[in-house]
Formats: sequence, C-alpha cells, structure tokens
Amino acid sequence: MKINFTKMHGCGNDFIMIDNRKNVLQHVVLKSFVQMVCRRKFHIGANGLMLLEDSNKADFSMRYFNSDGSEGEMCGNGARCMAKFAYINGIVDKEMAFETVDGVYQATILNNGHVQIYFPTVFIRNIKLAQTLDMNGNEEHFHYATVGVPHTVIFKQKIVEEKEEAFIQWARKIRYSNYFPKGTNVNIVEVKNKSELIIRTYERGVEEETLACGSGATASAIISALVQSTTSPVSVQTKGGVLTIGFQMDNEKVSSITLSGEAEVVFTGSFMDK
Repeated sequence: MKINFTKMHGCGNDFIMIDNRKNVLQHVVLKSFVQMVCRRKFHIGANGLMLLEDSNKADFSMRYFNSDGSEGEMCGNGARCMAKFAYINGIVDKEMAFETVDGVYQATILNNGHVQIYFPTVFIRNIKLAQTLDMNGNEEHFHYATVGVPHTVIFKQKIVEEKEEAFIQWARKIRYSNYFPKGTNVNIVEVKNKSELIIRTYERGVEEETLACGSGATASAIISALVQSTTSPVSVQTKGGVLTIGFQMDNEKVSSITLSGEAEVVFTGSFMDK
C-alpha cells in the first residue's frame, strides 16, 4: 500500500503527518509501524507521528504517537504542526478546533504563518511546587504540573553548557523515578529575565532530549511565573527556536494559555508499506 506523508517540525521538534480519514493504516499494527517510520537513518525519522482523523466533536481528530510507539495525550508542537497540516491541505480555515485524547483544543494560523494553540485552564491547586526527590542520597528540588502531559521543572544555571549525554542520563533517572508512576517529561530552565527563559527538555516516549517541547515550554512558563515572578508573555528559547507563551493568572488559576511559534513543512513524499 502506498502511504502519503508530510514531514514537519515546530522549532526542531519533528513529526510525520498522515491524513488517515480514509483509514489508510487499517492494515498496519500502529505501534510497530510508528517505531519503524520514526527510526532515524533507516526510515523517515521523527520524534513522533501524527494522524489526522475524522471527529464528531471538532473539525478533526489528532492522534499523537511518540517515536517508541506509545500514544500520547497531547503534544504542543505536534498540535501546532497538525493545525498547519490541516490548514495547508484545505481541511480547515485559519480558526479551528481539534480533538485529542486530552480533550478538544483550539488553534489559529497567525498572519506571519506561525501557529497558536490554546490550552485549557490550569488550576494552581493541581500544580505541585517545591517538591523534593531523593536521587540516590542526593536531593533534587523540582516543581510539577500537567499541561496536556506531565512535566517536571527544575531551575538551573548555565544549562546550555550541560553536555547532552550527561543531561539525558540525569533526566532519565527522574523520568523513571517511582515518584512518577506514569513517567514525566523533564525540563531544566534558566531564567534570563522577567520575560525570557532558556529551556532544555527530555521527553517521555521519545526517551531523549528534543530540540523543543511545546507543552514543556508552557508548563515551565507557568511555573516560572509562580516561583520566579516572570510575566506574560514569556519568550522561551529552546535548542530549535523560540516559543512564545501567553497566559493570565490569579490566585486560583492560570487561564487564556497560548503557545505560539513556527510550524514548518520539511518535505512531502510517499512510501510503500511492506
């Protein structure tokens, strides 16, 4: 079977996009299929795979799979790429709603071609601040929030100098800690000033450091506002580019949460399913 795809990225967070409204993948085992096509050097290669499918709740449904084949609840950069994919293929207008495992989200194609995603309200009572994790006798202080998916946020200095291999090994211990029975994404954050952050993220399901993580940037911006007095909008510098996070905050909740940034087509193609 010939399968058409589009390769996209959001600040270097890359995805394989497939229009599955006609159920073109009905004959494949999705987990092994995703693992195969996301494998770098041997196939297309990507951090994850996105399926656009029909929905009876929104304009379309987005299914997101990590590169290890596991299905995720939500992916901020992936959602922005999916919104752009749906728009450039004439499936939706610039304003759209799409269904995910985590619920229905809204998106807008901005005039500069960037894509903005709107996250649901996050209640401050559900955010865990100033937590301590025992790392083989060493204490690691962290904050935790679910913004689409679970995120651990740890503030550090000079994070760009941290070697990738060392960061991955350290983050993996946190990701698989018994403290997080369902796992967690791990973000290290450096506060440059009241409106700028630098971030690096280890993503659960990809099991490596990615060039950007949209939901991680969003969670980090919210937590930074709570404990570091940053203010909206927050410019978040990732390894792959800049994401902008907007929000409104009061004593009980964080609302009007937006994530915006580039979502670009890398190439299109097709391959034969074996």
